[in-house]
Amino acid sequence: MICNKCGAENPENAKFCSSCGESLEMIGQPADAQEPAEEAVNAETEKTADPVVETETVVEEVIEEKAEGPEWYYVVNNASTGPYTETEMKKFIEQGALKPVTYVWKNGMEDWVLLKDSELAKYLPHANVSQNTSQPNADYTQPQPNRNYYGAPVQERSIALNVILSVVTCGIYLFVWLYLLAKDVNALSASQGKPQMTDPIIVVLLTIVTCGLYAIYFFYRAGKAMDALDSKVRIGDDSALLAIVSIFAEVVAMAILQNSINTFVRYGE
Repeated sequence: MICNKCGAENPENAKFCSSCGESLEMIGQPADAQEPAEEAVNAETEKTADPVVETETVVEEVIEEKAEGPEWYYVVNNASTGPYTETEMKKFIEQGALKPVTYVWKNGMEDWVLLKDSELAKYLPHANVSQNTSQPNADYTQPQPNRNYYGAPVQERSIALNVILSVVTCGIYLFVWLYLLAKDVNALSASQGKPQMTDPIIVVLLTIVTCGLYAIYFFYRAGKAMDALDSKVRIGDDSALLAIVSIFAEVVAMAILQNSINTFVRYGE
């Protein structure tokens, strides 16, 4: 066995070189077996480093876009319509469908206000929004007559005059008065966003067709509708009284309902 260090020849079973004393045990083994133990440990502990996680800078454009929900109402032809989104209301203003004197309301507002006095006024043309103090008689700067606290276009009606007209016309005017009562109750309910009753014309037609039976139902519902209105003056629930009285004296029931409407218009503020 030849020593790798000094080249001296040694017996086959020799463990150390007789010339230089070098260990002969690793001679003849594979090359990788001759590697020191430290190198094996180092080779095992060396691991491929995890790839560097590249941090991507994500530019988030924060657009505070409030989710628009339909929440706006406006009054047209003595009735409220809606709800609409603010974008839709802006379009109506640009198209001229809504005027500065149109009454508007949305959830959270205490009462109906003129469009020019609401937050929607910013969408009005400058010519309409500007208030010229030299023109105090401009229509849109004047308060609307006979409007209650909620802006419903309802006015007081004389009970005595309506009764006289009903007598003079042999009861024909009663149908006109019934129509006006139904219209006013619907207008008041609509101004507060509450459910409306049957269309006034349908009320009159059904009353005629049923020979007055439908009127009993109408007066009952009208009493409930008036009681449901929000007002500083409590109207009270006269639904049962109105229904019973209408069976025997419809004109008296009309007078009671008209008095409730007048009270709301006069003292509803």
